[in-house]
Amino acid sequence: MLFIKFLYSSISQKQIILRINVEVDVMKVNYVEVRCRKALDRVDIIGTRLWTRHCFDPYINCEFSCVYCDSGVKENGCRAASNVYVKSNAANVLEKELRSLKMRGVVNLGAATDIYQPVEKKYCITRRILFILQKYACPFALGTKSDLILRDLEIILDASKKSWCCISVSITTLDKYLARLLEPYAPPPERRLEVIKKLSESGIMVGVWITPIIPYITDSQENLSEVIETVVENGAKFILGGALDARNINRFRDFLIKNYPELVHKYNALYYLKQKNVRYYPQDGYLFRLYKNFITICHRKNVKKYIPHFY
Repeated sequence: MLFIKFLYSSISQKQIILRINVEVDVMKVNYVEVRCRKALDRVDIIGTRLWTRHCFDPYINCEFSCVYCDSGVKENGCRAASNVYVKSNAANVLEKELRSLKMRGVVNLGAATDIYQPVEKKYCITRRILFILQKYACPFALGTKSDLILRDLEIILDASKKSWCCISVSITTLDKYLARLLEPYAPPPERRLEVIKKLSESGIMVGVWITPIIPYITDSQENLSEVIETVVENGAKFILGGALDARNINRFRDFLIKNYPELVHKYNALYYLKQKNVRYYPQDGYLFRLYKNFITICHRKNVKKYIPHFY
């Protein structure tokens, strides 16, 4: 066992990026047990869409290896790390912290990694954390791409009766081939739709992250309309959307060169990649058109564009 501090940093332009071969069905990953001294990280600035007070990740790195991911510890400059670190004492540390908290704000589970990635099947850290949150009636929100969450449906139901909880399912596209390219090791979109449906039918507040919306790939009106209309039909109560973050543009540019070479020059212009001051987000004109389209579709389906407050 060793102590390790969780690191959250943006990707440097100079880092060397390892290209993912999406044709490989299984990624070899080592699980490394570590012990954490701290569970909850306080969020000083509360946003208008995601208004959590604390965040907590039971794992470091993610096996889903989404090509657009901008968070996590990098190994040799690569997001597709070969190690996933397991905070084996996370539940115990969390319980100690909850006992001493004077005011328990909403805890965001899985701010940097998916808490229901395959490692959870072996260690059940997330399951134990949910038991603790339920025990102390602590409100929480979590996001995932995995249908493994249905394993813990009863715990989540019990927790929702004692306090408040909200589940966000991440879906960027319903196209199976494109989803396989973008999220090579994540469950396919149809399984995520089943999660939305079952959670909604159980009375759990559930919505969808359409994040990132990827310029020239998933930003079309057809794709956004299909995703939003389908998830609402399956019970989604809110939709959160956001454009691709350029902090991971190096690795994503590798993906473009391999799969969409005709788009490379468009990304150079959209994110000012040929200039010294690279923008994290696309040009303002593009963002205005994107969000106008997104908001119009949400209004048409009468779905909220934020997580409803519980107070």
